[in-house]
Amino acid sequence: MKQNKTIHVISVVTLVTLFAKLLGIVRESLQARAFGTLAAADLYTTANNTTIYLFTTAAYALCIAAVPILTPRLRRSRKEGYTAASNLITISVLLSAAVAAVWIALTFLPSFAELLWDGPAEEGARLAGYMRAMVLTLPVIVLTYLLVALFQSLEHFVLQGSMSIPYNLALIAFLAVFAGRWGVGGYVAAVALAWLLQLGMTVPCSLRERYRYRPVLDLRADYVRTFFKTALVTVLTTSVFLFCYLQDSAMTSQLAGSPVSAFYYADKLFTPLTTTLVYSISTVLFPRFSEKFSQQDRSAYLRYIWGMLRGTLLLILPMSAILAVFGTPVVRVLFEGGSFDAASTASTGGIFTIYALSMAGFCALDLLSRAYYTMGRTLPPLLVNGGILLCNRGLNGLLGPRWGGAGLAAATALSITLGGIVMAALFLRGAGGVRLAPLVKSAAAALLSGGALWLLTGAVLDGGEGKLLLVVKCVGMGAAAAALYVVLLLFTRQEDFREMLSCYRKRSE
Repeated sequence: MKQNKTIHVISVVTLVTLFAKLLGIVRESLQARAFGTLAAADLYTTANNTTIYLFTTAAYALCIAAVPILTPRLRRSRKEGYTAASNLITISVLLSAAVAAVWIALTFLPSFAELLWDGPAEEGARLAGYMRAMVLTLPVIVLTYLLVALFQSLEHFVLQGSMSIPYNLALIAFLAVFAGRWGVGGYVAAVALAWLLQLGMTVPCSLRERYRYRPVLDLRADYVRTFFKTALVTVLTTSVFLFCYLQDSAMTSQLAGSPVSAFYYADKLFTPLTTTLVYSISTVLFPRFSEKFSQQDRSAYLRYIWGMLRGTLLLILPMSAILAVFGTPVVRVLFEGGSFDAASTASTGGIFTIYALSMAGFCALDLLSRAYYTMGRTLPPLLVNGGILLCNRGLNGLLGPRWGGAGLAAATALSITLGGIVMAALFLRGAGGVRLAPLVKSAAAALLSGGALWLLTGAVLDGGEGKLLLVVKCVGMGAAAAALYVVLLLFTRQEDFREMLSCYRKRSE
């Protein structure tokens, strides 16, 4: 894939994904207004965290594991690739259906809900009912993501970003029209049914590529063991923030004054904003990593990945600084209203602000983990991400009792950032000629821009603005901070930024 074409594809994928994520934020905003951060919302959050959130994590890992298996087979023969895809789908869907059946049976045990919810028995029964409805989505989610893997292998990169668009639109319509009448229970059913819309988004690709699922069950195929081994490792390495968030949510239920749903809404802002750019880049470039690895020696490949990471951080670092400064105003504009009051805004905004500081670490972990997968090495990412979870658990116990929800969020931000640094240090051993100066310049420019923005915010925002005026002020100040960041990059002659400008000029000519 030529560089100009690669940039164009990444841009399209990013825009489509951003649109889908923005719809998701609108959905979460309406959900916040409808249900707030009261017990009913916490029941939904707990049910969602322990079912659909985990299912999408596992299914996304299956998607990543399937791509390197299907891509070479599809290049050799469509028939061979389609047979392998059908086999993986059959095995995975049957396994997921068995897991779902066991999960539903467990929800009927009185002690099951008690493990997840410390509240009245009536609320525990409602939680179990919500979980039973959501567990039914597991086979659908698995099937959807394996079809995404198949069509990504055929270079349908936009599918993953676009498939949640009808899902979000349907749930937005439900929240706008039916939330007051049917409540949280009705919303749970709507969420489960809306997953069929995501599955339906794969139909046009199936028709275009003339793929028809034909039942195949071959457990002895040479790729099956590799598929599940890679998927098991990938569950942890691609979802470390999710597991940190789940640790935070579990511990916050034991702390007074820290509602679980405050972490839920903070995560629903942080994850889409962070993953939009990072996942768009990695989705397009992941197949190219294999090409570079096969064409270059190890040290050259390591330097290539390091250059890609620096270029991505060039964009991520100022985003992190701006979002950290505007954490509470963003939450106020998007969520405050109805049952989501000023106290909810303050608790959610504080957590989101701290989470935003971990964006660079999140980015480094994702790109470097995929680079390791290309090299056939899964142990370093597994160990680093396992260490992050242990670190987060330890810091939660240290900081949570002292600072409440803010302490738990700080523990996650510190753990993710330290993990990214450790992963980069391990990855670059033996690379030779690694250039740290460009990254230092980017970090310094982002820090100075964020600090200036923080000082300006204190002088400009008085807390009494309406939402429209708040948006106008924040957009203006954010643009000024971004301009300052660019000026600082030009002043320090930051190498990656100058190269990016050079590529843009050549494309314009």
